[in-house]
Amino acid sequence: MRSDYLPDDLRRLWQELALNPVQVSADDLRREASKLRARLSLRNWFVAGVCCVIIAAYGFFFFRSKTALERIGSALSIAGAANVIVQFLKRPARTMPSASAMESIRFYRAELERHRDFHRGKGIASWLLPGLPGPIIFNIAFALDRPIFAPIVGLQLAAFLMIAALVVPLNLRMARKYQRRIDALDAWR
Repeated sequence: MRSDYLPDDLRRLWQELALNPVQVSADDLRREASKLRARLSLRNWFVAGVCCVIIAAYGFFFFRSKTALERIGSALSIAGAANVIVQFLKRPARTMPSASAMESIRFYRAELERHRDFHRGKGIASWLLPGLPGPIIFNIAFALDRPIFAPIVGLQLAAFLMIAALVVPLNLRMARKYQRRIDALDAWR
């Protein structure tokens, strides 16, 4: 049995929860949904702001660059950043309608599932992968056109790829966090 491996305090708590399940009110769910909505709104506006800075920077380089490869990299970077804005703003948190506790649970669970799916699998691929080629092509073209800056550009490219590689586990961690919340909701029913 699972409780055999728990320390005494945790075993007692686990047994009490099995006998007296946690009750969730519609107000508690509205509060949680409101916190989720605020965090997601802040995240979406932050991401949109960063992407606007990226679009402005690569827009500048698009018009100032001498080589076609730099312009292609700039255009792809702008398209990738615009795609990120669209993908993030397409998934805003919705306001929970005033409803019964069961309907509130269903709504909150659907919101958690929607955001969990955004942070894993196809969700990550829909906004991360389109943004990768542009900066890579731009940096390679920049280094080829200006060999004196090649070591600095190489470090910049390595940092960019490391950040891109870190985004995946961070998003998967967010997906697991949403899944834990979904599991907790399922346990409350």
